[in-house]
Amino acid sequence: MLTFFNYAIYGLFTVLVVGSLLPISSSPHWFIRGWDFPRTQIVLITWVAAGVFALTNLAAGQPGQPALVGMIGLSTILTIWHLVQIIPYTPLTSPQVKSWNPGQSGAPDEQSHRLRIMISNVQEENDQFDTWRQVVKDVNADVVIVAEVNESWASVIAELKDTYPQQIIQPQDNWYGLALFSRYTIAEAEIRFLVQEDIPSIDALIELPSGDQVRIIGVHPRPPEPIRDTDATARDAEMVLWGKELAEDDRPIVIGGDLNDVAWSQSTRLFLRLSGLLDPRRGRGFFNSFHAGHVWMRFPLDHVFHSTHFAVREMSRLPYVGSDHFPILIDLQLERVMRDVHEPLEEETDDREEADERLDRAEEELGLKAESVDEVDGQPATP
Repeated sequence: MLTFFNYAIYGLFTVLVVGSLLPISSSPHWFIRGWDFPRTQIVLITWVAAGVFALTNLAAGQPGQPALVGMIGLSTILTIWHLVQIIPYTPLTSPQVKSWNPGQSGAPDEQSHRLRIMISNVQEENDQFDTWRQVVKDVNADVVIVAEVNESWASVIAELKDTYPQQIIQPQDNWYGLALFSRYTIAEAEIRFLVQEDIPSIDALIELPSGDQVRIIGVHPRPPEPIRDTDATARDAEMVLWGKELAEDDRPIVIGGDLNDVAWSQSTRLFLRLSGLLDPRRGRGFFNSFHAGHVWMRFPLDHVFHSTHFAVREMSRLPYVGSDHFPILIDLQLERVMRDVHEPLEEETDDREEADERLDRAEEELGLKAESVDEVDGQPATP
């Protein structure tokens, strides 16, 4: 029995080692890309397994010292391997985006340059409308981006018009409906379909009380999953397209939503290097938003990235709203005087080639040719 148990532990270690190395591959298959997610969990499982192995063999009078030494060494290597990936997203490192310092403000009216954005995947099947609505009211954000909006959720959002008169809503019954609503004026807005005709993005130009305009983009790319859409081709292509486009735009920019990808993945970091945008999570924490129902298996999937025009006042994970995702709040200060203080990720030599490969793959597999756009004419409203 002990021998069988030991071999089971050896098998577990083999799986963890192989799984840890798989994300090195550029393959878009869900099984390979999925191993990017549980880096913290892998470290914990590794040390628990090594401890159980040691205690079990010691209790049986067979310390198994050579095997245990090997496990400890392997656990140490795996720990270092994963920590290198995730430590930049903890308070153990310096924040990539500097915190707002009123003493350095270049704006005479600080509040007029403030922008609070809430990101929320409401989960299409979720019917806890009152719970979500109460969190929205309590948070009192300036702009809210909502994913998985169907007709029922569109009606709930429409009820908030007294507080958020500016609303762009694209309800769909395929888990990819999207909405963006704002207490501030939306000067321009488009519903865009960059990669697939049933996966919208919302691209809006919002005017702050200061008169400054900020480009705010809501996204929810399709993820890889075991049964449908088994690879990350669509998601990767969409983020590459946004990365390239936003790199050419010098205006204040915020892009956010459920990216169905972790902060430390290849795709997310490639997007940041291509676009030159910043990740406020870096140096602050994971802010795990999914899965709201499983404490032991949570990942940072809901993101907000922004241009160097902003400093961060606050970032937080919001209370449970009945969805499998927690909402995220980002409180930003438009601080043009700090543009040269931030440190965007530097573009690597093979980034352009990798980006082109992802777009070529999408063209081959999905027939990607060009985006389509639904323009929202006149006053922003539900199309």
